[in-house]
Amino acid sequence: MSSCSNLSRADYENAQVYYEELLRDGVHWYNSFHVYVYQVLCLAGVLANICIIIVLLKPNMRKNIFNLFLIAVAICDMTLMASYLLYKLVELCHPWYFTYAWIVFTYFYAVFSVFVHSLSLWLTVNMAVLRFLVLRNASSNSSLNLNSQAAAWFFIGIAFVISLVGSTPNMLRYEIQDRGDIPSPPECVRNESSLAESVRLYSIGQPPFWNCSWERFSFWTAGIILKLVPCILLTIFMTLLVRMLIEARERRSRLVGSAAALRRGSIQQGNAKSQAERTTAMLTIIVAVFLITELPQGILVVAIGVQPTAQLAMRYLGNLLDLLSLLNSSVNFILYSTMSNVFRQEFLDTFGACSRLIKTGSTQLSDARNANGSLKIKLLRTPSGRLQNATTTTPLTGPRKLLIEENMPNGEYKEL
Repeated sequence: MSSCSNLSRADYENAQVYYEELLRDGVHWYNSFHVYVYQVLCLAGVLANICIIIVLLKPNMRKNIFNLFLIAVAICDMTLMASYLLYKLVELCHPWYFTYAWIVFTYFYAVFSVFVHSLSLWLTVNMAVLRFLVLRNASSNSSLNLNSQAAAWFFIGIAFVISLVGSTPNMLRYEIQDRGDIPSPPECVRNESSLAESVRLYSIGQPPFWNCSWERFSFWTAGIILKLVPCILLTIFMTLLVRMLIEARERRSRLVGSAAALRRGSIQQGNAKSQAERTTAMLTIIVAVFLITELPQGILVVAIGVQPTAQLAMRYLGNLLDLLSLLNSSVNFILYSTMSNVFRQEFLDTFGACSRLIKTGSTQLSDARNANGSLKIKLLRTPSGRLQNATTTTPLTGPRKLLIEENMPNGEYKEL
């Protein structure tokens, strides 16, 4: 327990016994297979976020300003999971554990992970805020254009600055310290590790200027700016977006029910509104996922501020809290694929071999023979959607002219 908590030794020991009895069984059960869970989530999450970045960077996808937020979130999630995977793979008796390069990476991870995680959170908050403002301005016919690249980059910049400010005390909290040569840990010797009899110990410590005032300032800055405020804003704007989504669907239902809405112009307008509603629904689900995974940590931070002994619960729940963060970082690909037709089609166009066959600049005719000698023909339309007359030659019967009729389904043909 921190010396700044003003707790007696007896209070500390009583709290330790309390949280041990409260959390021991459930935490120990999960910790037994956490190593397998985080490896699967990290590997799958890194690959999934790479796919997200590739798809959203396509020119037609960048036209949607909210995809800029999703690209930035994917970059944060990818780097966070990759660094977490590396950090967890090197345990106490690993040959790298006592090297200076590894302690530099540990220092980098202690600073970088907090900043990247908070940046991902604030990007989601600002995305929800901007989406709300765009919808509100559209309904009020405001002249202010917030649905623009400039507005998106402005809100992304705000998220970066807020995250940097909130993470700065954590960056100042650590420094690398040289502890000199020490005997190798007994457990490493017993396990026949490749470590020498003595190793050079480097550790992460606190700089000389760090005192109780800095400790309290760091805790409340991180707790309020990086946890409490984002959770409150996520709750507020998720509620507002859900309310606006329900109202928009009710209006569209009334329009569709009227006779005038069945005309071509009204249908096109209804389709545009439906697309906007799907975008709002997807962003709302993303915000909800962030809230579900971040709220427990926010509550725990507030609890520590009220009762310092709750910090012991944070130590026991470390792997479970990591699990929530990893789930949040790896689930976005599933959300995009299931809720966005545009993303799903672009993903298939980018990575699916079958989808590439239908992208051609002219009418194509390919034929192949089945095992029984019959002719199998595949017809593809031109970009304009028209099918033209074509002639094909078969190995057995010579030239055969095919009359392609536009009113025939599925590219069927008649032989002349």
